[in-house]
Amino acid sequence: MYDIRQFRPMLYTLLLLGFCGYALAAETPGLWLLAVGGTLLNGYLVRRQTFRPIPRLAANIITLLFAGWMVARVRMFPGPPIFAIGEFLTFLQLVKLYEQRGNRDIAQLLVLSLLLMIAAAISTASLLFGIVFVVYLFLSLYCCLLFHLKAESDHARLVSGIRDDKINEMTLRQDQRFLSRSMRRLAAVVSAFAVITAVAVFLLFPRGSGAGMIGNMAFQPSQTMTGFSDQIDFQDVARIQQNDAQIAWVTVRKNRQPWGAGEVIYLRGNVCDTYVSDVTNVNRWRWLRSTEMISMSMQAAVSPNGADLYEQDIRLLPTGTKTLFALPGLQSFKTNRDLKINRGEDDVLTTSEEGRSERVYTAVSTNANAIPAPELARQPMTMTATDRGAGRMYPVPPEVKSFAQRDEVAGSDAGGNLATQRLDRPGVSEIDEALARNFETYLRTKFLYTLDLTDARVVNEKDPIVQFLYDFQRGHCEYFAGAMALMCQSVGIKARVVVGFKCDDFNTMGGYYVVRQSHAHAWVEALTANGWQRFDPTAINEAGAAARTLTLWQRVRSAVNFLEYKWGSSVVNYDSESQANIVSRTENSLSNTAMSTTGWVQQLKDFIGAKLQKYADWANQANFYAVLVLLISVAIVALVVGTIVVLLLRLRLYRRARRIGLEALSNNDQRRLARQLAFYDQMLQTLERRKIQRASHLTPREFGASVGFLPAEAYDLVQRLTRVFYRVRYGEAELQPAQQKRLARSVERIDLLLGPAD
Repeated sequence: MYDIRQFRPMLYTLLLLGFCGYALAAETPGLWLLAVGGTLLNGYLVRRQTFRPIPRLAANIITLLFAGWMVARVRMFPGPPIFAIGEFLTFLQLVKLYEQRGNRDIAQLLVLSLLLMIAAAISTASLLFGIVFVVYLFLSLYCCLLFHLKAESDHARLVSGIRDDKINEMTLRQDQRFLSRSMRRLAAVVSAFAVITAVAVFLLFPRGSGAGMIGNMAFQPSQTMTGFSDQIDFQDVARIQQNDAQIAWVTVRKNRQPWGAGEVIYLRGNVCDTYVSDVTNVNRWRWLRSTEMISMSMQAAVSPNGADLYEQDIRLLPTGTKTLFALPGLQSFKTNRDLKINRGEDDVLTTSEEGRSERVYTAVSTNANAIPAPELARQPMTMTATDRGAGRMYPVPPEVKSFAQRDEVAGSDAGGNLATQRLDRPGVSEIDEALARNFETYLRTKFLYTLDLTDARVVNEKDPIVQFLYDFQRGHCEYFAGAMALMCQSVGIKARVVVGFKCDDFNTMGGYYVVRQSHAHAWVEALTANGWQRFDPTAINEAGAAARTLTLWQRVRSAVNFLEYKWGSSVVNYDSESQANIVSRTENSLSNTAMSTTGWVQQLKDFIGAKLQKYADWANQANFYAVLVLLISVAIVALVVGTIVVLLLRLRLYRRARRIGLEALSNNDQRRLARQLAFYDQMLQTLERRKIQRASHLTPREFGASVGFLPAEAYDLVQRLTRVFYRVRYGEAELQPAQQKRLARSVERIDLLLGPAD
């Protein structure tokens, strides 16, 4: 019955851990500094005994103001209110910290801290937060147990009316000595039971159709991909490429075999084929997509003409758009969510809802550089395109056409300039691929790649593609891809700009690609005699083109990324389909184990039969299995006998502990001290055989003093053994085996001095 000194440090540690967890999930360093600073200041004031709680009325007014601010924030910034709720819970905890007067306020602090961590858990699926959350749960359990003990102690002190200065100091020290260990053991037992129960519930009851009810509240703006949309602006990819955040993880299998090490993948996203170049238009100088959408069929993938199939398992973080990404040559697509998938004639995948939550899907593609085109795409094309939304016609800028017809740009053959030849040929021509390849080579070798165009002289009335070709001669991938697409269109080749990801960041530990925002890229697809072919005109000095050296830090980063990937794929995205896969793999594993065991037994039988050929009559199947059954029976009997022996030894130790007077201790302490104090029990048994018994009300020291009638040497040995007993029992001394043998010989000496027992 005393003040639980361990509780208040645990309380402040728990609150600080809760603030850190929420700040990690919501990415709010300012709020974290405010909450941690306020908590540490309160702890300092309490420790210096200068803390004075604020009045209840003032606390209520502050709470109402915070509540009004939260409502106004939700109304001003539409979207999931979970972040506003988390900030309100943070401020409310600070108010309660400076209002606390008794156990009721402390209980409210514990509840508010737990609610804050729940709000954080809804907001993020980070592995780091998951680790913090697990530590928080264990610490909160220990803190709640201490709080319960504190509340009971305060109540007992109040009921008994005993002043603190009247409490026996020896009793307090004895309680303090065993309190921490007892509380840790209790917390460990409860935690183990909670972990086992949580794992069982997680495995047996996966998320169902209602799993997104709370998850829809969570949306992390910092994870949203900006720039990808139905229209391509000339700064979209440039902005994305300056962000190194992870956006997706892609596992690729080529013909059902792992694939990807040392390879570069192009994940197609949005495709635009119409360029707006109109100074009178508000949205001038942008790319549009004119292809109509059709419903996506979910048929199984069939390899076209024996081509290789690439199966991609993609985990895509929230993007804020409806676009999905996959390798070119899409054959089939499936997702574990009830999403309506649309697929365009240009193989662009979109969903029925914007990317506000994580998406996991599987796509099967041919990953070919040349994709066969439908017959309708082989019709003659005009040199203008239609903006379906506005119903206007936009011609290719004449400056681009003039640039494309230069001899050094278009190239030539025996028939002359390739661009001039192409203008005279309708439809798809056999020179289209060579002409497009010349455009690609010229841009890659004569222009420079850069994301920084701040020093370039921008003329607002001049087309940016024209400025890129004639003035800048440097830029990022959107300029290269846009220029080549327009150059192809200017000579009659159908071409389109594709925006997606070009990724070579392969995690060898997990066997998957890590796709980052900085991998955003734009390239060109042009229609040739071999179908739609991919061309990447971006200059060869582009960022990331240099060879990578795998440093120690990169290895550590790869390992951390692998853990995050496994956390997201195996824990965050665990559902009924994952449960069925686990059950199926378990059944297959058990079947394989049984088959391998049967094969091992057969091999053992064959080995014994080969070694004992002269005993062939004996080594038949019946005798072999009879011996095997005998050996198994002997092993089972040995196991049972060993278990009985262990139980008997434990029972013997417990009986010895009761004879010595250790029954008030825990089972572990009883067994430990019973082994150490075996000499004292032997001494008591030796004296009992002479009708000398220790009364239950006598302490060992008092009993040792009461046997003064014994011979001098025997009495001296009893006193020495009693002193050793006290050093082991209360002084936490540890006897070595050699010391225990010497003490046993002392007991034998006492038995010899006392003579034969009656």
